[in-house]
Amino acid sequence: MADVLIVGDDLTGSNGAANGLVRRGMRAVTLRVGEAHEQITAQREHYDAVVVTTDSRHVPAAEAARRTAATVRAGWPASLVSSRCDSTLRGNVGAQAQAVIDTVRSLTDREVIGLCMPAFPTADRQTVGGLQLMGGVRLEHTELAHDVRTPMTTSSVAAALTRDSSLTCAEMDLETVTAGGAALEQRIAQLLDGTDSSAPAPDVLIGDAFTESHLDEIARAALAVRPHALWVGIDPGPGTWALATQMGLTGSTGRPGTPAAPPLLAVSGSATELTRTQLAHLTSARDVSVVRPVFLPGTRRIDIAATSRDVIRDLDSAAAPIVLLATVLEVADIFDLTEAEADAIPAALGAVTAAVLAEATVGGLYTTGGDVTAEVLDGLGGVGIEVLDEVVPLAAGGTLVGGPRAGLPIVTKGGLVGDTGTAVVCLDALADLATATEYPSSTAQTERTPQTEHTARAKDLP
Repeated sequence: MADVLIVGDDLTGSNGAANGLVRRGMRAVTLRVGEAHEQITAQREHYDAVVVTTDSRHVPAAEAARRTAATVRAGWPASLVSSRCDSTLRGNVGAQAQAVIDTVRSLTDREVIGLCMPAFPTADRQTVGGLQLMGGVRLEHTELAHDVRTPMTTSSVAAALTRDSSLTCAEMDLETVTAGGAALEQRIAQLLDGTDSSAPAPDVLIGDAFTESHLDEIARAALAVRPHALWVGIDPGPGTWALATQMGLTGSTGRPGTPAAPPLLAVSGSATELTRTQLAHLTSARDVSVVRPVFLPGTRRIDIAATSRDVIRDLDSAAAPIVLLATVLEVADIFDLTEAEADAIPAALGAVTAAVLAEATVGGLYTTGGDVTAEVLDGLGGVGIEVLDEVVPLAAGGTLVGGPRAGLPIVTKGGLVGDTGTAVVCLDALADLATATEYPSSTAQTERTPQTEHTARAKDLP
């Protein structure tokens, strides 16, 4: 069995969660398999950590819970199970966490306790007083307040956990966490035993933290107080890494090692200011051929055939070592779109990428934006990514698992991840990965495919 099972709600975040386990000596894979849960079961024997995205961030809470529960059942048993939440608390945080906890409780006789440590120190996410901060600022005071799909109205971790769930929570404040040692253990014991309250033991303990050492200390103390319990991580990655470390979970990492070559294809569908800044820096710092999408006349819908031809032209002509397909490069590219038009862009970029790779050869693929990454994976018929390294926090490097492009080097990054130079760092890392990876090869096409049906898509496009 896998030592660690993580259920996430989007692909880039799941890749980021897998990264930390790889850096701790584990062999990890991220999977995106839709309803094909047998793929999850099949991979348990091949990896130390299996990370599965349910693509449920923007679906109704009940559907998110259903997908999550099915994923846990398919991935069980595992020594450590985690509900991967976004570091900015977007999505169905409570519904997913409860689905994980309830499902694990139905599968084991052990005491099951949730441990929510949503801080991501290296990504500038802190938890103080039970509030989640981004760069020291409350979430509802950042650009997330204007998110089209999930506008943030609160930074309360407990509010995120109890929305659309019946979970009960208790908090460990920063004063107790920084005291550490016996003081922290005593507080955890009090909360779980109910010695300072008549209320029943909470389903979830929430821990303040703004350094990785805080996370490590919380994990250590929790395991010391309840060594025989099954602690369920609820965090964007670092909390689970701390639990895995304190539990002594290790693995052996197998890495490929023969050359492949550029050009590299970069695909961006993110409209965030950070992404625009990163792409501007990329085009000034590296030799990049920029391709803009062609739109169908009178619409903001991408013409897949025409756009694919333009990308293939630049790849085949070796116009530059990097070919960038980007929907937004500057403010003038941003339009007021309907929800249907916005949803169509990632799907179109996925279709363009599939059409391009059917005709042209690339050394590797870079995607930015969680929805875009998911649709690209779908378009290529992949079921996941074998994560080989962390490029920067919340950006993963690895190879495609499943489908006719199995073994393709890929680096993925969320739209709100990193700083000005992050796109350059990611493309440089992709170039290194492409050089060190044998692709294409018969080995890449077979050994990295979880099932024999390479070309079957694990999740039907709508």
